[in-house]
This record gives sequence, C-alpha cells and structure tokens, in this order.
Amino acid sequence: MIIAMEAEEILRDLGYEDCHVCGSVRSALKLIADHPITFALLDIDLGSETSEEIATTLLSRGTPFIFASGYNEFPELAKDLVEVPVVTKPYTASDVAGVIRKLGL
Repeated sequence: MIIAMEAEEILRDLGYEDCHVCGSVRSALKLIADHPITFALLDIDLGSETSEEIATTLLSRGTPFIFASGYNEFPELAKDLVEVPVVTKPYTASDVAGVIRKLGL
C-alpha cells in the first residue's frame, strides 16, 4: 500500500488531482463502473491477482493506462495488452511523466 500511495503522490504532482487507490481487482472494477476514469496506472502484480482484467476493461472503454511492475519479467498477458507501456519499480515521477507523454496525454 505504501508503493500505491507513492504512485498516487507522483500522479498528483503531475496534475492528476482526482486519484483513487484500489487494493483489489474487484474494487478497481467497481471504481471504473462508478466514476469516469481518464487515465490509470496499474500495478501488474496485485499479490494473489493481476490487473489484467482491469486493463482489459479500461482498454475496452478507450481509457489510457500504463502498467507498473517490480520485476524484469512480466506475467503472460493477453495479446492486446502486450504493447501497453510499463514503468519498472522503483520508478520516479520523471519516468511516469515520460511514459504519459508517449501516450500523448
């Protein structure tokens, strides 16, 4: 959760004022259903889950997002998610900003 809070702080510093942190796939999907999401930073590995279902939902809605990972190797993802940009932990605000710029946001 500390890493999620640091990511939230980075996003706020980059101008994303309305940030939400979710601790599970279920809570993230509920958030997506209940709120307009303009951008997401998804940790790939959520312990006993991955964020693949969240990513697929965002992709189907046309919502831009990036993955974060603490590993050099990533779990096998659906083919349509392979090209999603990734920042590797420990990442900095500059790293995140650079990837966001590549998305044209």
